[in-house]
Amino acid sequence: MRIVYIMGAFYLAALVFLWVGRLGKISRKLAVTVSAVFLLAGSGALAAAVYPIGNSYGKTVNRLQDLPGNGVVAAPSPGGAEFAAPLPGSAAQKPAPDSGKTGSPAIPSGGYMALTFDDGPYPPYTDRLLDVLKEKKAHATFFLVAEQAQRHPELVKRALAEGHTVGLHAFRHRDFLKLTEEEKQKNLAQGKKVLHGITGKEPVYWRPPHGFRDFSVMEEAAAQNLAVVNWSVIPRDWTGIGKQEIYGRVMAKAEDGAIVLLHDGDSPFYKASRQATVDAVALLIDSLREKGYHLVSLEEYQEINR
Repeated sequence: MRIVYIMGAFYLAALVFLWVGRLGKISRKLAVTVSAVFLLAGSGALAAAVYPIGNSYGKTVNRLQDLPGNGVVAAPSPGGAEFAAPLPGSAAQKPAPDSGKTGSPAIPSGGYMALTFDDGPYPPYTDRLLDVLKEKKAHATFFLVAEQAQRHPELVKRALAEGHTVGLHAFRHRDFLKLTEEEKQKNLAQGKKVLHGITGKEPVYWRPPHGFRDFSVMEEAAAQNLAVVNWSVIPRDWTGIGKQEIYGRVMAKAEDGAIVLLHDGDSPFYKASRQATVDAVALLIDSLREKGYHLVSLEEYQEINR
């Protein structure tokens, strides 16, 4: 919310200077120059909030390498220090096995990548996507809208049972920059409660709607033991492009540690098709594996690198 106020103040100042210039109180050249500075500053504030790379407001996971390899997820506390949120089933939550660990698997030649999906569960596309992943024996991460999860708990349970990571997107898909502190807290707490009720596990990964975050959003995530996960590859599959375009955009950015943002869902009010994404994923799994990449869920990657 703070970033919205700051942005608005800069834009308002730009308009005031333009108006003063038109009235002749100052030279038009000066008015245009000062207004341009304020507009750039406002745009910079917006970019800092929405740009998915970097840690302007605290630790954000944008690549797999940002995940600590010891079975915990680090996230910023309101005071700036980091706390550790144990992964479900990690060494921090279960006793060590009697037998010694045999060692991590060999790293594939192309490294690791993660396919992640937002806005589900969303029939029939989440169902079809799970069918593709099962057929290809690939794991992924789903950032769920808990309000949708309430409507389709069977899909959430299926995703978990088939080895996928279930993370939180929100209880209701809202722009968190526009919410009050109380609304942020309630949205996340409700979302966690719903997913815990369905899966029996507390979600530890959270992707803010649109990836938008500022200091206040990061502080609330930390207070609720949620690690913020965005992405490094964004093919913009929600814009109505076809499977070949989605496929090409991901392949062009494929690299070790990449986290790919895709969508299996949409707002229940729009009913957009996600078939192009489902079809693209089938192509991507085969091609990425041919290049030596191992496709993993977030939990799976951390388990491998413990």
